[in-house]
Amino acid sequence: MPTDGDMGASETALFAQALSALKRRGSNVLVVGEGRDCSQLDACRRLLGDATAGPRHRILVSTAEGIDIDRRLPTEEPRSGSITLVDRAIKTRSATAAESPSTSSIGSVSTKLVEDGELGSLGEATAEAIATVEAEGPLAPAELRVCVDLLTPLLDEHDEQDVSEFLRTLGEEIRRVNAMGHVHLPVEYGSEPVETLAPAFDAVVELRVSGEESEQRWHLQDEGITTDWLTL
Repeated sequence: MPTDGDMGASETALFAQALSALKRRGSNVLVVGEGRDCSQLDACRRLLGDATAGPRHRILVSTAEGIDIDRRLPTEEPRSGSITLVDRAIKTRSATAAESPSTSSIGSVSTKLVEDGELGSLGEATAEAIATVEAEGPLAPAELRVCVDLLTPLLDEHDEQDVSEFLRTLGEEIRRVNAMGHVHLPVEYGSEPVETLAPAFDAVVELRVSGEESEQRWHLQDEGITTDWLTL
């Protein structure tokens, strides 16, 4: 497996081919790293995709305190597509706050409220959101993007194996419609939760801050490819 700094032209070409294949057939990616919060946001914006080239549907899954949607989405002209928020209401938030309508400068947001903390309920609501987008018409590869933020509250409340099974099921649903999903877990690559959960994903994206720059390193599971550190 290539390590930092030793990727040659052939490994770079293999990575580009593998990444293109993930976009075509659908994939789910784990985003890890304890760099600045902006690194996770930058990675999220890139993985949610730019809609200026065509329709882009996004499903954002909130597990804790809601999501600042405008900070997650690329700055762009409004285009055809949709934004859906799957909002996991938690006890620290009032029902009024959880049920308030969501808005974005990009467009209106449809909200699905999950009123209990069960993984099954969260999975069902996310699957329903995917099915709703799918029912609107055929989806091109990578037209639908799914973001789960954050994984930490689920790990705090549930057994790691149960969370892993939830992620496997979610990944299967994402791949079924040739979508691209990603899940945020701001812990170090190589830590115990990452080792346990990584097999449920097609790739792990590792983030770090080097000087003033945010960088990323991709670990492709099936292909056994690890890239050099790349500018995010």
